Amino acid sequence: MEEPAVTNAYVAYFDVLGFTSRFLSGDLKNRYEKLVASIDERRDKNTIYFLFSDSIVVISKSFARVRETARSIYTWGVLNDLWLRGGIAHGGLANLDFGTFVTDNRVILPFLGEGYLKAYKLESTLNISGIALDDIFFEPGKECAALKREADYVEYEEYLPKRGYEDRKLLLLPEEGSLRQIVDTMYFEEMLKSHINDIDKYINTFIFFIETLLRTANHDTVVKFLNNLLKELELHGSHVLIPSKVIIIFVAVIEGLIRRFRSGMFDDIAGNPRERLETYVGSIIGTLKAQGYLPTFVDYVLEYDKKRHTTVYKDINRLRADWSAFL
Repeated sequence: MEEPAVTNAYVAYFDVLGFTSRFLSGDLKNRYEKLVASIDERRDKNTIYFLFSDSIVVISKSFARVRETARSIYTWGVLNDLWLRGGIAHGGLANLDFGTFVTDNRVILPFLGEGYLKAYKLESTLNISGIALDDIFFEPGKECAALKREADYVEYEEYLPKRGYEDRKLLLLPEEGSLRQIVDTMYFEEMLKSHINDIDKYINTFIFFIETLLRTANHDTVVKFLNNLLKELELHGSHVLIPSKVIIIFVAVIEGLIRRFRSGMFDDIAGNPRERLETYVGSIIGTLKAQGYLPTFVDYVLEYDKKRHTTVYKDINRLRADWSAFL
């Protein structure tokens, strides 16, 4: 059947992170095949898909179709430890004659056009498993007018960005209701097992979901997450190869808790909200001390505040009258 010609379209481009090393080791093969099956289930006549090695392309005239398909694929990938990094853009698209792709013993991959190149370039700016949205979508009256900030997308600054791409990015959030399940897949054992070759991307991705969780989840979920995270540190802390990377996670957690407190979300908790916050921060600092991370933590917080113009160290001092006892 002849495919409809598309002259302008929305394009989502995805790259499978760590594809070569993990595929060659056999770790990725089954999951990749399941991803292909998952994408196949989502197919519809108004959307074009390309899958080649570690690249996935989704094309449609409908922004909503590309957005939701991309979000669905991304969420499936994170939940199944097959991390994807992507971008969504809009632009010209070359006419696609599917009948010419395969001729005799030749396979000719087409040049997809401007929209594809924009999405590819947008994806390449990320050092995180996420979906970057083109800034142009957020101009008045544009496609993202229906999206809600901090519900559908966030403005995010990576903790460990690629050099030259330190600016804030507009990232699409995963499917609604998936956040708690995603965070439960991201602990130190997974970092050591699956992502040792992509530690910076792991840290950025983990913190991205931590920040979203601390901003949106109910109190019981946050407490459960904190308890699990500290147990993971106690269990695996001595085996973590790069302590400074682990420190970044806990700086993000403390900063996220302080923001949550300032937003008033602690006011719904029984008792004194400030004392609750102090208890949580004290538990984190105490566990870091027990694991031998405290000197690194102090040095990093001071450097972090300097680089980002934040006040995390001062905020901790204000919370903890006996901060010096931890030094």
